[in-house]
Amino acid sequence: MKEGPLKDAMNNDHGNLVIKQEFSTIKIVNNVLVKEVVTRDYDFHGDYIDTMSSQPLMQMDQILPKETMH
Repeated sequence: MKEGPLKDAMNNDHGNLVIKQEFSTIKIVNNVLVKEVVTRDYDFHGDYIDTMSSQPLMQMDQILPKETMH
């Protein structure tokens, strides 16, 4: 990952009062706009559970002609 505010935020120690962290990415997969979310939910003992979800949002050819896709 390149240097910048996003990398800093992900690597920072946010202390022990964090309840949840999320990282979302929106990308094109097989001509479908997809939102991926990785979530870390913390409990009060310092343990956590990571989950990942992927949600198709729409077919890209509904909004852009195929010729404009790279």
